[in-house]
Amino acid sequence: MVDLLRLEGVKATDYRSENGYAIITVQPTGEELTTCPKCGGHLYKHGVRKNLFSDTPMQMQPVKIEVKRQRYRCSNCKSMITPELSFINEKRRSTDRLIKEIRRLCLDRTFTQIAEDMGVVVNTVKNITIDYIKELEENVRFETPTIMGVDELKLMGTFRCVITNLSMNTLYDMLPGRTQDKLIPYFQNLPDREKVEWICTDMWRPFKKSFFPHLPNAKLVIDKFHVVRMANVAMEEERKAFQNTQSSEVRLKLKKNLRWVLVRRPDTLNESQIETLEKMRTFFPKLAEAYDLKEEFFRIYDAHDKSEAIKRFQNWQQNIPKELLSFKGIANTVNRHAEDIFAYWDAPIKLTNAYTEAHNGLIRVANRMGRGYSFDILRAKMLYNKVARNIATLNVPPIYIPADNSSMARVITQESRKIEFGSHIPSLNELYEPDEDD
Repeated sequence: MVDLLRLEGVKATDYRSENGYAIITVQPTGEELTTCPKCGGHLYKHGVRKNLFSDTPMQMQPVKIEVKRQRYRCSNCKSMITPELSFINEKRRSTDRLIKEIRRLCLDRTFTQIAEDMGVVVNTVKNITIDYIKELEENVRFETPTIMGVDELKLMGTFRCVITNLSMNTLYDMLPGRTQDKLIPYFQNLPDREKVEWICTDMWRPFKKSFFPHLPNAKLVIDKFHVVRMANVAMEEERKAFQNTQSSEVRLKLKKNLRWVLVRRPDTLNESQIETLEKMRTFFPKLAEAYDLKEEFFRIYDAHDKSEAIKRFQNWQQNIPKELLSFKGIANTVNRHAEDIFAYWDAPIKLTNAYTEAHNGLIRVANRMGRGYSFDILRAKMLYNKVARNIATLNVPPIYIPADNSSMARVITQESRKIEFGSHIPSLNELYEPDEDD
């Protein structure tokens, strides 16, 4: 019979198709056992054992290997001995090469897809993945970010913490919670924590309380988008308050025509929306006043330096009409967090959590791809994706320096190594973003 399997130590004796599987029967080709490996006693034959093991598909058809092995019993210690095969994983009831293939695919595809293609149950894929993740956790180390983004995400009904490397646009880590009991131990044990120079996050105080005492060189910047978002929220509140004072017909028109126009920037409006905005200035001047105030707040971030930004904010604050209470709330918030908000102009680059925010959307997509994943598995799918990791990896070659006694001599100052920064977020976006037809 043709050797279909090319596995060492066995020969194929039969082939059949059964329930959608190609089943190939094999027998070991090694010598018979005579001595007990446990006590050295004499072995005698004790029947033939038949087992099925899953193998990699052939021509897109799942394969099962039926192994017939002679069993032995020790006349001395009475142990039952079954010859081992080097290519078999007894625990997973699979060949090593099938496990290797599942490990290759498990972080890119859903468990259901892999199980169907390989002809195994979903739990087998899940258990192999869990073992693989444990291995990755022990062996993969990402470089601690110099510029770190910290944000939150509600996933599976719980707020999680997402940590990014903003200078490399990579995902650095995901934590199961955002409370101090989860965050403080994490930052206490962060490798090379003195490397962190800047942190960009929102105004949620537990974030600052959790990392600030443990990152000695870090300066905090409150994320620009969390700040300017307050202006859009205030704009919505003012629109709703004004809308409630109008007739049902006017309320409907306001909601239909103005809602999305008012929260967008002027340079993003089309001709029809610009016309709507101009009509609003004529018929609803109070709403126009709120819109202009929102835009003035956004323009604070157009300042060239910190002093100009502070001056713009102060002027904006002084010009808030008494009746626009929502915007007065923004001014109070900015004053409470002024040091961390205006640190935006001190940072070496314009720090925002835009990539972190984009990544949050990716996690939701990945969660839809494989419903029922645990947090640990979903985290690994995002964090250890091979394609995205490879893009964010640097190969650092050895450095050669001429020796003092000869221009031809060289001294190696470091070994060649790879530096990993995490999973490249734009690449994750391409990999996990749903198709337009979905």
